[in-house]
This record gives sequence, C-alpha cells and structure tokens, in this order.
Amino acid sequence: MIHLIIAYVVLSLAVLIALVTTGVLFLITWSMIFTKAPFVPIAKKVLPEIIKAMDIKSDSKVYDLGCGDGRVLIAAWRSQPRAKYVGLDKDWLPMICSWWQLRRTDQPKNIVILRRDFFKQDLSNATHIFTYLFPKLMDQLLPKLQAELQPGTKLISCDFYFTNKKPSQIIDLQRSKNALAKKLYVYKF
Repeated sequence: MIHLIIAYVVLSLAVLIALVTTGVLFLITWSMIFTKAPFVPIAKKVLPEIIKAMDIKSDSKVYDLGCGDGRVLIAAWRSQPRAKYVGLDKDWLPMICSWWQLRRTDQPKNIVILRRDFFKQDLSNATHIFTYLFPKLMDQLLPKLQAELQPGTKLISCDFYFTNKKPSQIIDLQRSKNALAKKLYVYKF
C-alpha cells in the first residue's frame, strides 16, 4: 500500500511539473508574439555601468521602456532614491516579475510599473530613458522620441542602436563575445 501512495505522489509531482513547464513555455511564446520582443533580463553585472552612464540626478524622471522585471529601475533608485521612475511593459509575465521585485524592495513610492504600450505613452516629461529593445523596435520608436522628448533628454540603449541617429557615446562593457549586454549606446535628444 505504501508503494502505491509513493507512486501516486511521484506521478502527481511529475504531472504538476509538466503542467507548470508547459504553462511557462506558453507564456514565453505568447510574450514573444504579443510584444514582438522576448523578455530578456539585463545581466546584473552591467547594472552599475548602466546607472553610471545614465547619470541620474535627484530631479530626474527615468523611463524604462520594456522594463521586464524592473531590475534597471530598482538599481537606478538605489543610486538616486529621490528621482522618479516609470517602467512600461505590455506583457503580463515581466509585469508580474517586476511587481514581485518591487515587493521585495519595500515598494519604493517613486517607482511606478505600468502595463502599457510605450508607443502609446506620453514620454515628454522624461529626462532619461533606458531601452533594451530589438533594432526594428528601436527604429520604429525613434520618430516618437524625436517628436516628444525635450532637448537634453538622455537615452541609454543596451546592445541595440538606432540606424538613423548617431550615438553621442558608445560604452564597451568588456563582456565575453557570447555574452549579452556588450555595449551601451548613449543618445542625447
């Protein structure tokens, strides 16, 4: 009898693991179809370089377009807790991750994570923007940014650049050739 119970528990766990794995794979696939960009977190090792390049001041308004799990916003907040931070993502999976991360960080009041399409969000009050978006999305976003952003707004893009705008600075992050997050492209609008 005990063998049957153990077998039932093991089988139940195997089925549960299979269902959870299938669900996660479905969410990732749906995310890529719905948002046209996968959820790829920034390597924690490069966060200090991103924050340094952003040069955030206490009166800054920082947007992270496609904020994922919110780690860039949280790292920026830790370096400059008086600035204001807005994360935008239209996919549920990264939003859940970002909300969880904020809960673990005592939910700073000046970090807001919104489930929104950044193409439909007014960005005119941004002083700083961070992106980690595919080249096609970067190029689709450029006209909106040129129309909305105030002169002097700084945009930091990890790995991907605008094909029709020259960066003011390119920062080599000295990462291995197979690593993600190898370069930062700094733009002034």
